[in-house]
Amino acid sequence: FLRIFSILFLEVLPSCFGQNTLGLPQIINYSKDDYHGGSQTWNITQDSSGKMYFANNEGLISFDGNYWKIYPLPNKTIVRSLATDGNNRIYVGGQDEIGYFAPDQKETLRYTSLKPLIPKQYNRFADIWKIVVFNDGIFFHASDKIFKYQNNSITVYLPKEEWQFLKNEDGRLLAQDKATGLMEFKNNEWWPLKNNKILEGAILSGVINVSKDSLLLTTKKDGFFFLEK
Repeated sequence: FLRIFSILFLEVLPSCFGQNTLGLPQIINYSKDDYHGGSQTWNITQDSSGKMYFANNEGLISFDGNYWKIYPLPNKTIVRSLATDGNNRIYVGGQDEIGYFAPDQKETLRYTSLKPLIPKQYNRFADIWKIVVFNDGIFFHASDKIFKYQNNSITVYLPKEEWQFLKNEDGRLLAQDKATGLMEFKNNEWWPLKNNKILEGAILSGVINVSKDSLLLTTKKDGFFFLEK
């Protein structure tokens, strides 16, 4: 860690001295009066053109560096999560709603709901806490379901008890089920990882691939763990 920090410090230091930042603000603060949204923002992402998107209590908020614009969901619920793909789509997850915004010919964002694609017996759900782009699929994480959107259809994955975590870490899609533990998505199925019971009773907050043989796991209240692959 010290070695990496030293390299980064030496790389950044010359540019710091080479720029005259006199009079430039270090941080620009934007209030609700600027972006006209709610007081809580849950997720942030950026597209290939540099435009920023925010998952907000009032909907999807976009910012191009000059102008803010808000796009409410059809059911007017909170946008909890979002993700962008390579096709200029901004996928959003709300309460009992999933879909995507995409620009039309005039570069105005238009919304397409994916909820009609969900099998009827599974199309009621609460918050979508995380959206992950993985390979050719888009994964939406709710507590009681994970939806996979691919080829204009949706597959539903149910937990044994409760889905608590979802992340694409270094090309591996990982999830935590409260009962089963840490799992990996392979061949269109979820498979328990070796020694995954190490997290029993703990809720994941992050996963970092530290070597070809191990993962560093962070939890909300129970510290750090190393898991051998």
